[in-house]
Amino acid sequence: MQRDVPLPPFNYHGYLPEGVHETTMEIMVERFVINPRRALLWERLQEFLRQVISSGKFSHVYIDGGFITNKASPEDIDVILQTRVSYGPDAFLAMEPYFAQGLDTILEKYSVHLHFWCEGFPGGLSDFRRFFQYLRPQDAAPLGLREGARKGIVRITL
Repeated sequence: MQRDVPLPPFNYHGYLPEGVHETTMEIMVERFVINPRRALLWERLQEFLRQVISSGKFSHVYIDGGFITNKASPEDIDVILQTRVSYGPDAFLAMEPYFAQGLDTILEKYSVHLHFWCEGFPGGLSDFRRFFQYLRPQDAAPLGLREGARKGIVRITL
């Protein structure tokens, strides 16, 4: 069960501190929906998540990207859906409708850059939950941060 604990403040560079920060939809609205652009992105995310939640096949959503920074006008929202079931045929069945719809179509319609995770994924597949915590070199360098600098992401239980 999620607690209504506020998210930590942004660091000097406008990112959440390193780690995965558990939160709620209500806290997300209070913290990140601060202007018309962000309200539009939030509305699109909510529309997308209604389908996800109604499927009952995902346990958590992780949110990353410019939306969870102090950036005034993010372009999209990076999302990782975690399946309720571990790696295997049922996890792939949960993901399949989104691949059938098309990840590019989802990005265009909902402004959601979609990824997936399930427990037990083979080691060769990227764990986007960890990957999204790294600042890309092109984002880190202008801030004077070292390569491999890390930031926080948020997790909401569905």
